[in-house]
Amino acid sequence: MTLNSLEISLSVLVGSLLLDFLFGEPRSYIHPNVVIRKIGAFFDQFFRVWKNKAAAGFIYLIFLSALCLTPVLAVLKVLSLFSVIYVVAAIIVLKSSFSITVMGEDVKPIIRSLDDGSLDESRIYLSRLVRRDTSNLKDSEVASTTIEYISKGIVDDVFTPLMFFAIFGIIGALFTRVVNVLDSLVGFKNRRNREFGKWTAITKTLVNYIPARIGSFIIFFSSEMLNYRVQGVSSRKVAWIVDSANNGWPIGAYSSALNLRIEKRGSYIINETGYEATSGDIKRALKIYYLSFYVFLIVFVVPVMVLLYLAHL
Repeated sequence: MTLNSLEISLSVLVGSLLLDFLFGEPRSYIHPNVVIRKIGAFFDQFFRVWKNKAAAGFIYLIFLSALCLTPVLAVLKVLSLFSVIYVVAAIIVLKSSFSITVMGEDVKPIIRSLDDGSLDESRIYLSRLVRRDTSNLKDSEVASTTIEYISKGIVDDVFTPLMFFAIFGIIGALFTRVVNVLDSLVGFKNRRNREFGKWTAITKTLVNYIPARIGSFIIFFSSEMLNYRVQGVSSRKVAWIVDSANNGWPIGAYSSALNLRIEKRGSYIINETGYEATSGDIKRALKIYYLSFYVFLIVFVVPVMVLLYLAHL
């Protein structure tokens, strides 16, 4: 690696972050999540006919990853001959791998509805973000479910892609996006997807394994900086309670940071003696979210990029 390549990588990182903060997410018809979902849904039918569902699902994952990443890699390779054009293209590609400011756009309508006392409206907004039934949730459950959504999003959409970019470059970051989207298509433990989506779910678990654990400590640190941490909840224990250990670490960190009772009806209760969540807690959770991003960027992403550069001198 040369100094120039490090400079380009840092420029691409800064440019992609500016793109996110200035313009947010692209339109739905060109959004990477939508495009990957359409591609995955189209090719799904050709792999489902195989008798060995687990093997079919594994090849499906490899095929879709190659199909999505190879053209991008080829284009960037050609554009690398033209530094300015390459940087612009790389900024756009890297931005497509993560989402930061959209979190505020997603949850602010819920906050506003709860503040206005419009519980039914807040349930509708929440139903657009999560898979569970929100029609009968009380206001504290709407708030705690929203905080769960924030805690999962900071790992899937921020920590993981940025960590993979720091270590593996743009294609590594984009790969995490492909895996997360495919998991949302086939990574379910139901009759249709248990075997077919097994390898996609395993890959997502591996991809998010380290970011989830590092992220929980970043969340703790950020909450300390904001003077929010008021209850010691073991993220390790929470990880064994929720559906996914990778989700459990940041959920436990948020529950601890805000001393909140977080419940998914019929599944789990975290920090049973904690306070019931309110719209104010969602606002505090967002502050932790954004501060955690800055801390992660400063103490992990940039140092790792520099260390890898120095290691190749």
